[in-house]
Amino acid sequence: MTESPASASSATGPSPGTQDGERGATRARRGGLLAAGALAALAAGACGGNVVVDGFEPTDGTGGSGATTSSATPGSSGVGQGGNIGEGGAPPIPPLVKNEFPDVTAGKSIPVHVPPGTLGITAVAQLVTSTPSWDPVGIETITGPDGRTLVTNYSIPGTLAHFFNHGIGTAAVPQTGTAASVPLVPGTYWITVGGGDTGMLAGPARLSVWRRQTLDGRFHGGKIDVNAFIAGNAVSEEYMQRALRSAYRGFVGLDLGDVTVHHLGSEWAVIDEELLPSVLEQTAGAAGRPALNVIAVADFTGRLAGAAGATPSAPSVAVEHGTHLSGIVVALFGDLEADAVILRHELGHFAGLFHTTEMEAGYADPLDDTAECEDMSLSYERCPDYNNVMFPTGGDFSSTMTPQQARIVQASAFYRGVVEDGGGAAPPLPADPGASASEAPVAPPAPGGSARAGAPDRRAWAAALPPRAATLLEGHFCGHSAARGTGFFGWLRAAGGADAERLLAVGRDPGAPAHARARALAAAGRAAAASAPAARVAAELQALAEDPRLPRRARLGAIQGVASASPDAARALAARMAADPDHVVERMAARAAR
Repeated sequence: MTESPASASSATGPSPGTQDGERGATRARRGGLLAAGALAALAAGACGGNVVVDGFEPTDGTGGSGATTSSATPGSSGVGQGGNIGEGGAPPIPPLVKNEFPDVTAGKSIPVHVPPGTLGITAVAQLVTSTPSWDPVGIETITGPDGRTLVTNYSIPGTLAHFFNHGIGTAAVPQTGTAASVPLVPGTYWITVGGGDTGMLAGPARLSVWRRQTLDGRFHGGKIDVNAFIAGNAVSEEYMQRALRSAYRGFVGLDLGDVTVHHLGSEWAVIDEELLPSVLEQTAGAAGRPALNVIAVADFTGRLAGAAGATPSAPSVAVEHGTHLSGIVVALFGDLEADAVILRHELGHFAGLFHTTEMEAGYADPLDDTAECEDMSLSYERCPDYNNVMFPTGGDFSSTMTPQQARIVQASAFYRGVVEDGGGAAPPLPADPGASASEAPVAPPAPGGSARAGAPDRRAWAAALPPRAATLLEGHFCGHSAARGTGFFGWLRAAGGADAERLLAVGRDPGAPAHARARALAAAGRAAAASAPAARVAAELQALAEDPRLPRRARLGAIQGVASASPDAARALAARMAADPDHVVERMAARAAR
């Protein structure tokens, strides 16, 4: 299939119009927040030289070496209805079409023709460099066919999101309630690229616009191919496969496609905000496009401490591997029900969704059909959006979604689409040419844990804690909230969870989940440094960090607690643990001593 791109010389400029994203006065100051230093991107459109994806692009590239690939059997669990989606040959039209502008100028509006039958568009601005750039670039503005402003000054009006990033920036339409029509309103969209706060581009840049389409403009399903990267044996291959099946089979009407597993070294097992873009570079050479890269790590630290997952941008990039936006990073709990929520939540950001309510008061997503919590200082369970998959924290694992949330995910560019009722998913594209992904060593044993029904049972370990503090310790917590400035431990302190003795008790309790023990021990060190006798708490944390019987996650939390309670104790601990048989724990101790 070919398209006739709209000529820039024959198109008029964008007409003035109204701004999108309004939800009335009560939502005038609300926004979506994206992870650690890597800020988001939003909106779309395009015309230019077409490259057709989903089985139509010329096959080149070899994929990752030494990887393990499997095909998921059809199923229908999770959010929405999916499963039993077959593989197809060349469909009558391509599900995903790429329009590329190879040389763009900062501040110049580019006309993008969107024909009928389009579900959504994703714009990707990128600096043209031989290696991933750290200079800012992003989508400055997007204007719709009616003159409505969809993105202005790298943001959705009425939010605090910023849509530029390191060397690459993204944006999508729809991402707001008023734009979430089915199909997308056709016509000419206008996109402007810029260099973020500087306004200027650091070098040559290109704009790619990916258009999701079907024959009738309605969603008909598709398959999510996944490249799973396991850092430092954070989880086993077998558990990773189970978690992905639990999360993505039937998610918003999609099915799980091929899963290819790679392994990364222990140097990538613990991630902070500075390492987040670099670990995403390790996806270069991964298999197939479009595909979701999922990096499983042992834990987060720095401004991301306490997080269960982090996604660098909303939306991120599924059609190119090795960029600073090429995937999601998760620290799984070893419990299938909880891990399904973590994986769906981060995929929601990857596709362009924001938190229904932000942890900071007064900010929420720009959708019309999501509930919002008016007072996050109360018990989280009382919030009307507590059971939504995009709630930023908590222990409710029902993982519900609204129609507009599902619509935005279905319009995204991360899956192999079906273009007509009863059709099959188009074949995947090959890997990016060039570098290959990491080789796969023998997988470690699978962690314990299985699917469970209903809300989690906090049992005895949480009995002495305030309910909101227990929810934070046990539930998922999104790295986007941590990156805002008030991290996990700040929210835990505000919830009454700053008692070092109670936190130590949770950390010692073998009946508590490993991730809750880790968070409690890391928080105990911070609490001790602020008030209690730090030396005594640091000594107990050191003993727990050196105990090989503890789960790795709990030992990592104890090391973070030591570093907070006493830098001198952290240096002494690192010296003693220099030969620890767990290289991830050894590296964490060395890092904490710096």
